[in-house]
Amino acid sequence: MRTSLVGRICWRLELVTYDYRAANGLPETPSDDVVLVTIDELSMSHIGVWPWSREYHARVIDNLTRAGASSIGFDVLVSTVSQAAPEEDAANRPLDWEPPLSRADLALEKAIGRSGRTVLAATIAQDSIAGRELDAGLTQAQFPHWRFEDAALGIGLVGLPQDEDGIVRRCPISRSYQEERLFSMPVLLAALREGTEPEQVARRIAGAAGASAGETTDGDFLISFRSPDRGYTTIPFYRVLRGQFAPEDVRGKIVLLGATAQALQDTHNTPLAARIQTSPGAAAAPRMAGVELLANALDTVLRHAHTRRLPPLSTLALACLIGALVALIELRVRPLWGIAAAWLPSQLGALVLALAMWQLYRVWVPLVALSLSGTASYVGVMVYLELTGERQRRKMQQSWSRRVSPEVLQVILASPGLTQVVGRKLEATVLFTDLQGFTTFCHEAPPEVVVENLNRCLALVTRCVRRHSGTVHKFIGDGVMAVFGDPVRQPDHALRAIRSAQDMQQEMERLRANLDPDRWAPVLRVGIHTGELVAGDIGSDEMLEYTVIGDTVSTASRLEGLNKEYGTVIMVSAATLEAAGPGVPSRRLGMVEVRGRPEPMEVFAVDPWKPILAVDSEDG
Repeated sequence: MRTSLVGRICWRLELVTYDYRAANGLPETPSDDVVLVTIDELSMSHIGVWPWSREYHARVIDNLTRAGASSIGFDVLVSTVSQAAPEEDAANRPLDWEPPLSRADLALEKAIGRSGRTVLAATIAQDSIAGRELDAGLTQAQFPHWRFEDAALGIGLVGLPQDEDGIVRRCPISRSYQEERLFSMPVLLAALREGTEPEQVARRIAGAAGASAGETTDGDFLISFRSPDRGYTTIPFYRVLRGQFAPEDVRGKIVLLGATAQALQDTHNTPLAARIQTSPGAAAAPRMAGVELLANALDTVLRHAHTRRLPPLSTLALACLIGALVALIELRVRPLWGIAAAWLPSQLGALVLALAMWQLYRVWVPLVALSLSGTASYVGVMVYLELTGERQRRKMQQSWSRRVSPEVLQVILASPGLTQVVGRKLEATVLFTDLQGFTTFCHEAPPEVVVENLNRCLALVTRCVRRHSGTVHKFIGDGVMAVFGDPVRQPDHALRAIRSAQDMQQEMERLRANLDPDRWAPVLRVGIHTGELVAGDIGSDEMLEYTVIGDTVSTASRLEGLNKEYGTVIMVSAATLEAAGPGVPSRRLGMVEVRGRPEPMEVFAVDPWKPILAVDSEDG
């Protein structure tokens, strides 16, 4: 089955996570059921180079049978006779002629027959052949010589499939060849041990791995490994050959005989390479001999330690749930907070779930799929928020650009939460300015000079307001209306307004100092009042204006006009001075009647040149 590159990469990553789960937390006690007789380097040094005479194998089978082994798995292929036929009479042989068994072959045949408990090895391998039109498979099989097969109790498959990364994780349950179903050696030996039919063991394995009830098709099962350094009792081949072993070591047990010597090249990569070493002397066993793999597969079946993969639908449902939770949380928090509040918990949760299901129930939960679902959801929501946020920003800009001045618009765009423009009450500070003698100047000076001077003064006022994070709401002839504390809330709005007025007067003085003596010298008057006001859209369906209204606005305007009577340049109300806090350089002017207010109010003049001693917050 062909998959995409991304799919193959994800599967490889999932196999890595599987290996860490499979390689750690292994049973540390030796198996009570399986014994290995190994064709190892030590045996080769005692007996000689491989291949050995089959008489040696016959003698080992006899010794194991007499010692009381319950069954013997012979993981050595004996598909041909051990002695080649002479070539001189090849032309006179009939078509059905076959070479005779040698004396060593006959000894092995008799030993297998006398034992009555020996299972011989067979292999079925399928290779892919790629073509232009289609892909085909070539099946190759090796079976024991028919004389050995007739003498044996049965034959079992010993070939173990490798995954794409070259690691052996699975053992066949069975394979079909020429309409005959052949069971693997671990399944056959387990059936003999349990006194049942191999078909019953195969159904049990398939059911434990998640197959439908009663399913008997060919397939594989995952091997549950034992600790590599003390998993099985191991006896070198030469000791069994010479009878130098304790019979009780094999009595009543399943004996697997096979090669472990490196020179015989029957070693394979296993998940145990991912084993975390808990002690300096522990063996990692990155490669394992074929007979050891068969022992682990057999032990898996005998212990009923089968690994069950989480069904695809359950995996999909779990991934969707994790993705939905991540998206739900991320939509309610800031993007950076989403990492700690949504993405990181999803990754830790998937990891804990995968490890818990493995340790408690031997269930393989696809960790990469769950991790990717949380990551994909986080990235997807981030992209969505970015795209929709930019779209919302453009929508707000188009909507507000016909309602407010550019200064107000910039503040609103910098505060995405300010999307509601319905009327609302709030406390803020309103500042009004006016140019003294400007009306007379308009009548005397040419229009272009009037506009030039007016724009210079309005720019100065606007600059000072924005320097202290105020909002210029509108220009009223030669005056300016500004608000501090709306549309963005500012706890120190009164202090900001006073400091802004001081800046205006100081810059205005510098402006006058640089003017020619014969030019008009502007004088700025400022009125400031703090109180409750109403903010929102005012107008009609055709035209809207965002502004503030209320008694606070009109009072600030009146205070600006009273500067003329008192000869002051900055007049503030007692409410503003109280809200600004101590340290404002001011002097009391007394109680004044303000048109529109039922009672007199106390007002103060602020010195534009003396600094404010107490500062409650920094300028924006």
